[in-house]
Amino acid sequence: MIHEIISDIFEEDSSSTTNADSEAERSAEIQQESTLLKLPLEVFQTITWHMDVGTFFASLLTCQHFLAAAQSKSTLFKHVNNIPGLRLGLDDLSNADLLLRFRKRAAESGCAAGVLSDVTKFSSASRTPVSHAVFSPAIPSEPRSIAQLVTVHGGSMIQIYDLGKDHVRHKTELHIEPAVDEDGYRMKIVKMAIASGSRDLAVLYQSWYGVRDTCIGPHEPGMSNDYIYKLVTFHRVSAKLKGYFYSSTQQERRDVSNFEQGEEPVGLALASNGNACIAWKHPSRQSETKVWLVGRDAKLMEACAYDPNPDVLEISDPPGLPASRYKERLIFNVQFVDNNTKLNFYKPGHPIHSWFTPTCNPSESECAPIFANCAYINHENNGFAYEEFAIGMPIHASHSDNITVNWSCTPICQTSYLALGVSRDRREESNHPDVYIVQAHTTLARSHCNHGIDLEGGRKLHVWKALALLAGYREGTSSLGTVVAVSPGGSRIAAATWSRVLVWSFNPRLLHQGELQHYFPVRDYNSRKGFGRLRPTLLSSEGVVHSMLWTNETQLYATTDQGLVKWDMGHWSDGEREELSLAYDAWPDTAVAAPVTSRAQRRRPVPFR
Repeated sequence: MIHEIISDIFEEDSSSTTNADSEAERSAEIQQESTLLKLPLEVFQTITWHMDVGTFFASLLTCQHFLAAAQSKSTLFKHVNNIPGLRLGLDDLSNADLLLRFRKRAAESGCAAGVLSDVTKFSSASRTPVSHAVFSPAIPSEPRSIAQLVTVHGGSMIQIYDLGKDHVRHKTELHIEPAVDEDGYRMKIVKMAIASGSRDLAVLYQSWYGVRDTCIGPHEPGMSNDYIYKLVTFHRVSAKLKGYFYSSTQQERRDVSNFEQGEEPVGLALASNGNACIAWKHPSRQSETKVWLVGRDAKLMEACAYDPNPDVLEISDPPGLPASRYKERLIFNVQFVDNNTKLNFYKPGHPIHSWFTPTCNPSESECAPIFANCAYINHENNGFAYEEFAIGMPIHASHSDNITVNWSCTPICQTSYLALGVSRDRREESNHPDVYIVQAHTTLARSHCNHGIDLEGGRKLHVWKALALLAGYREGTSSLGTVVAVSPGGSRIAAATWSRVLVWSFNPRLLHQGELQHYFPVRDYNSRKGFGRLRPTLLSSEGVVHSMLWTNETQLYATTDQGLVKWDMGHWSDGEREELSLAYDAWPDTAVAAPVTSRAQRRRPVPFR
């Protein structure tokens, strides 16, 4: 009987392809007289029982027969227990409430996000690649602050776009003003960086003499091949009407000299106090990296004057120290953290820093040594077995006030931190090390606590506990490595290897509480080691990913070899796809901005069939 039904379905599909309007028929809904829809309800319930969670969730939005079959409490109970979330009290819910609980939990966990996410692709009208662009996240302390994208156009012009909730809008265009002695020179931007606190923009550009474009005397040997590097910083200024904005007139320039011939900059970071860090690599010494800390002359920089001789401090390992405590010389990326008091160093393509050093004033003659990023994970239910881990910057924190404990006679405050941890012990055994969401606590007397949350304060802790394993995490083998982005609320983690993008979703508040046996499904909880497993969602591939940024908990932006891409995993998402131009709404300053209609307002609800 089943074989006959399947053959009837295939016959109907094959006959429809021969019709002249086959494209329209394939995109249309299944006709009501279809043999599939004549199946009894029990068959639909059997089908939904054997579906995975993502397919079951998507089926509720496509066909009324599957929605009716989902009213089975046993089916709903099975699927809702396969999604991370509290399982207590589910037996007492009615079918309607259980269905609502499942749909809410499936949406929060990103089930079927690869199919239901709205995808918008922004291609550059001038065919300018955005692979080397940088993202600037919003600043929580500024209420109207939104994320931005900074791209390079024409080799020397900088375009800045606002990444709003419902739009990507051109913000401003910046021009690098050449110095007096740069007349006749060409320039090319090679690196950009944004200060996390001030959002100032640092641009490292390469300048060379364009001999063919000039007619001043004979050509001197080696003239056109001698590159000069200069560092330009654009400051954000504020105005009552515009708020914070960049201006081409507010720029500082510094010479970057004394580098070895053939060296190339591979990393750039900018601190909010104006100091910059540049990592250099020489083609003949790929296992070594030269790290410069470039200083800022306060008086010259406040006047936006030119500084031809900035203080430069070269950071390197001091001789005669044990190699096990310090780094091997391989650094590509750098980052200022902890209010510009520390520098993180990253291996090529690694999302978690491998080393760090306390920074100092570049005018000093010596710098602190570079230490390895090393912490330990205690598997609570595995005796006293500790594993060596590299812990990233904390992604979420929770503060508990006025806690009473046995070892203190006065109330204390406790702060719990969540971070990503990569196993260092198993890195040599496999190309795909285990990556966990880990937790650590700090306690402080209530009388000495300001009851605030400082995420970067958690990086100083040395003993952590594993809470959740990111299943399916892979370390990229290309030059791009693994690109990782964490949402502002810490509830979603995205990891991209080449064009493959995985997303893990979880509830940070429930992870802080530690009742993992009630949060993870039974199949995903390891009672022996005391941690759970998070299953990822595969997003649709839209090109080779170079960088990513979450603007909120549901919208993920990425720069790819095809342009700028946005995945929207919100509750209104239904798999819609759009292709727009990156500068499609780049209005002049004198234009009146029309109100932007949100996608939720202009979309009509799709009726069930």
